[in-house]
Amino acid sequence: MVYTLTNARLFDGTRMLSGTHSVTVEGTGIASIDGAVGGETVDLGGMTLMPGMITCHFHPDFYKFTLPMGFAGDQLGKEFPPGVMMAMGVRQCGVLLESGFTGYVGASASNDIDACLKIAIAEKIIPGPRIRACGHHVGTTSDSNDSKKWWQKFTEQGTDMYADGPDAMRKLVREEIRRGAETIKIFASNGHGIPGRGVRNMSYDEIEMVVKTAHERGVKVRAHLNDKTMILECIAMGLDIIDHGDEIDEECIEAMVKAGTMWVPSVVYPKCFIDLGWADEKTIHWYHHVRKTLPIAHKAGVKILIGDDYSGVFRDALPDDPLDHQVGNYGREFAFYAEIDGLDAADVLSWGTKNAGEALLDEGKGKVGVVEVGAFADLIVVDGDPVANPAILARPQEHLKAVIRDGAMLIDRLPPQNKRLAA
Repeated sequence: MVYTLTNARLFDGTRMLSGTHSVTVEGTGIASIDGAVGGETVDLGGMTLMPGMITCHFHPDFYKFTLPMGFAGDQLGKEFPPGVMMAMGVRQCGVLLESGFTGYVGASASNDIDACLKIAIAEKIIPGPRIRACGHHVGTTSDSNDSKKWWQKFTEQGTDMYADGPDAMRKLVREEIRRGAETIKIFASNGHGIPGRGVRNMSYDEIEMVVKTAHERGVKVRAHLNDKTMILECIAMGLDIIDHGDEIDEECIEAMVKAGTMWVPSVVYPKCFIDLGWADEKTIHWYHHVRKTLPIAHKAGVKILIGDDYSGVFRDALPDDPLDHQVGNYGREFAFYAEIDGLDAADVLSWGTKNAGEALLDEGKGKVGVVEVGAFADLIVVDGDPVANPAILARPQEHLKAVIRDGAMLIDRLPPQNKRLAA
C-alpha cells in the first residue's frame, strides 16, 4: 500500500517546519518527504501532520478505583475479576486512538494486561496503539503499597508483587520478563501522594539486582521515585525512567543528562489534590518545585516524557476530571506544561513524540515519534496548529482528522473530495 499526504504543515517531532510538505507512506513506514508522489494522494489543505502522540506513564486497568495502595480502597488490580480488568484495557486502547495517541509505555498493570493487549493488537483481534508492556508493581514486604492492616494481608496477586532480598528479586524479574514485560516497574521510594513508613521502600542491593537482571535481558526499569538521595542512587545504578521525581534538582539533572535517564514528572495528579484542597504543605511545595525545575531540565537535555496516573480517581470530586480515561483528556498535558514559564509548546510536544518514541522502542527496533524517512508511519492529522495552540490536542472530536499506525488509517475523518489516485 502506497499513499501520499500532500499540502501538510509538518511537525517533525521537534519543531514545526516552515511551508507545506508531502509525506509518502509505503507499507508500514515513511518512504519519502517531499519526494515523488505515489499511490493515492490526500490533500491535507494545510492541516498539521505530526507523529502520533505517545503517553509514557500508562495504567490500562486503572479505572473507577477509590484511592490506591489499599490505604483507602480495594487492593489494586482486584477491584473486579480479571476479565473485567482486561476489558478496561481494551476500552482504554480505543480511548487512546480516539485521542490521537498511537503508542503507550506501560507503568504497571495487573493480570499481565499490557502483554495481553500487545498480543491481541498484533493478532488484529482489536485495534490499538503500539505498546511497551510493563509488568506489575514490584515492591517489598510491608512497603508503602503492602496492606497496612497486617491482619488483612493481601494474599492474592493484584497489581503489586512483593519479594525480599536480591535473589528473590532476580527470580521475580525473570518471571515478569517471561510473562511479556518489556519494562520492570519498582516502587523504590514513597512520596508523590503515596504515604509510607519511611523514605525507602527497597534496599540498595534489591534495586541493584532488579536493574542488573532486567538489563541482562534487554528490559528497561522504571521507578516510582521521589527522594533526592535515592534518585541519585538509582541513576548511578542505571535506572532508565524516573516516575515523578519530586525532589529532582540541578545535581540530579546533571547526573540524568550524563546517564541518559528519562523523567516522567506527571504532576497533573498532585495538581488535582491542590485544586480540591486535599493537598498538604509538602505536596504543594514539591508541585511548585517540579514546575520550576522542568525548564531547567529541558534546557540541560534531560529527556522528559508525557504521562500521568489516569484512573478516574477524581471523578466524583471534579466535574471535569482531567485524569479520567476519557477522549481528549490525555492531550490536556501539552497545554498544561506549555504554560510553564521557560517552556513552549514545541518543547512539550517533543516530550510526547520524539522523546516518547525513544522510550517506546529500543534502539535498533525502528523509530516512532518522528516524521522522517525510515520511521514507522505512526502519524496523526490535526486541523489546526498544535504549536500555536496546544489546547486543540485536548479536543480531538473537533481537531483530530486521521490516525495512522503502521501505515494503516485507523481513523479517517478526512474529506473524501481531497483524495485521488495518482496518475
